[in-house]
Amino acid sequence: MTTIASRSKVPGVEHNQTLSPVRPALFLAWSPPSHTRRSELMARRMGIPLRRVHVLKMKPYLAPLRYVVQAFLTLIILFRERPRAVFVQNPPIFAPLLAWIYCALTGSGLIIDSHTDALQSRIWKWSLPLHRFLSRRALTTIVTNDYLSQTVAQWGARTQIIVDVPSDLPTGRPYPTGYPFNIAMISSFAPDEPLDEVIEVACSLPEVGFYVTGDPVQGFKRLPASLPPNLRLTGFLPDDEYYGLLRSVQAVMALTTEDHTMQRGACEAVWLSQPIITSDWPLLRQAFHKGTIHVDNTVEGIRSGVLQMRARYPQLASEILLLQEERRRQWQAIEQKLDTLIGQT
Repeated sequence: MTTIASRSKVPGVEHNQTLSPVRPALFLAWSPPSHTRRSELMARRMGIPLRRVHVLKMKPYLAPLRYVVQAFLTLIILFRERPRAVFVQNPPIFAPLLAWIYCALTGSGLIIDSHTDALQSRIWKWSLPLHRFLSRRALTTIVTNDYLSQTVAQWGARTQIIVDVPSDLPTGRPYPTGYPFNIAMISSFAPDEPLDEVIEVACSLPEVGFYVTGDPVQGFKRLPASLPPNLRLTGFLPDDEYYGLLRSVQAVMALTTEDHTMQRGACEAVWLSQPIITSDWPLLRQAFHKGTIHVDNTVEGIRSGVLQMRARYPQLASEILLLQEERRRQWQAIEQKLDTLIGQT
């Protein structure tokens, strides 16, 4: 499907217009491209335009000013384009609130795409009563798993689980790897990533190459004074190098110590046809039940997972293709449901 990304004449608003098929809907996100990949994929697959509204990148204490400006720009977009249905990314909760105001005034339908942080993050805990109010008035609230779906259903709201969206990812530039078996750990140096354990595993497996993505400045306090020679911090990579790395290794690792947390990196691995090592949580077992090794977030657990991946690599690489096809069928059914909701507006 062809997309055209262009800057709006309104400062701070990026238009990502998807051509054919066109639905009478619009996708709204108050986040930069790095935080809207899921929204972009969903909009592209459904053939609806994505509008990113993100201005005045400044210190956190000035966020209220940014939200005021973004609210003004959002209302301009909505009343200018007048979509019959508005998909809106959450958080921040203010974007769904503005979208609901537009929908209430025009009779349009609201569909909230709530990421895990919207329902579980301590930062947005205060917004749950408002989230409940908006979800009860929405056509549906999209979440990533059963646990979050049950939370929203208890509010008396309708939900739709979308684990993943089919992705046509770039080929990328081949990344140099220097070991017989190589693993890319997708990282943002977040507190829930067992990075210390992975470093220790790398020390114990000198014949395996480990490539840790993400900006190490974010986690410099966690890093030891010296790293094993077979573990490389890649730094933050542009897409061409990032996807080249993920295609150049034999497996992708995406770990979290927090339950009910979807792993976006593991989702990307599916569409890159790469087998996965991820944490042993019920959500991740259900989402990645083929082509995947699930591990405890311990040195022993991760090390065992790496050894299993290396020993079973041909089998797991074949299984991930089956999971890919399964995901495509699931998306087709979900897309039909969302089409029906849009048609009701």
